[in-house]
Amino acid sequence: MRIINVLKIHPGCFLIPALALLISGVFFLRIYGVQGAELSHKTALRPVPSISYQFHNHIHGLGYDSGNQRLFVATHYGLFIWKDNRLYQLGENRDDLMGFSLVPSNPKTIFTSGHPRGGGNMGVMKSEDGGRTFKNIFRGLTGETVDFHSMIVSSANPKILYGWFHGKLYRTKDGGKSWQFPAARGLPSQGFCWGGPCFSADSQDERTVYSGTPDGLLVSRDYGETWAKVQNELGAVAAVGVHLSNSQLLFAFAERMGLTVSQDRGKNWKRANDGLNLSPKEIVFAFAFDNKNPIQIFAATGEQIFQSTDGGKSWQKIL
Repeated sequence: MRIINVLKIHPGCFLIPALALLISGVFFLRIYGVQGAELSHKTALRPVPSISYQFHNHIHGLGYDSGNQRLFVATHYGLFIWKDNRLYQLGENRDDLMGFSLVPSNPKTIFTSGHPRGGGNMGVMKSEDGGRTFKNIFRGLTGETVDFHSMIVSSANPKILYGWFHGKLYRTKDGGKSWQFPAARGLPSQGFCWGGPCFSADSQDERTVYSGTPDGLLVSRDYGETWAKVQNELGAVAAVGVHLSNSQLLFAFAERMGLTVSQDRGKNWKRANDGLNLSPKEIVFAFAFDNKNPIQIFAATGEQIFQSTDGGKSWQKIL
């Protein structure tokens, strides 16, 4: 099997009209976006038959809220939630959420990036109420407004966040107050997560972050400054995920093995494709883990989501 970068960069959607709130007979407008984009949205969860019930849609990211047992699904047209075998749309937001990272220890905190519905880039947005409202915390370092197609928050230290934009790695160590360009020596400039390397942070060591790339699985042990290839025979790698309960346990989607698992930080790998039925060019690019139930794992392609309830031994399609 040959991994092909079939994921395309998609333009933003149309500008969401300003949402007027009637409070004591007066309308107030709350704008949270960049370049006029509206990222606050109603709290209601609306049952929907699929993520494409309004528009042809696709998946950009996953995050699991263990306390409420619900899976967040970031898409080209806003946020969805899968809970109790049902799918819901969260609020009225329809922005293109390219980058998505939920803090496992505090799922009310969510970071997103991408394109406002009206076009352009939104920078980095943060929600502290489980995705109901967002505010901008970062635009860029040199006058640009970033659009992170790949981003990850460290589960070992949720103040650390990485993002990728126009061939450069961005990093914050203080929750978004200040940002830097790590040197990123040895990190390829391309990848399978919508054009960028696919990141996953170590769940125990805040200094360590992994990346799936066309050159294989890479690791940095100095906050993204330098990168080295993990010694394995995987070939090109798309998704990589570090288990929340056991940082020795890695999952990856690789050119030569498909979905595969390592129990020794990437030294040895074995296939874990049972039940994972994909089209020839379909790739897994995101994982999500249950903070309270270690054997529950989720994996996403652009079109499908799979669940494992036995620690990755077998998979079932849920969306």
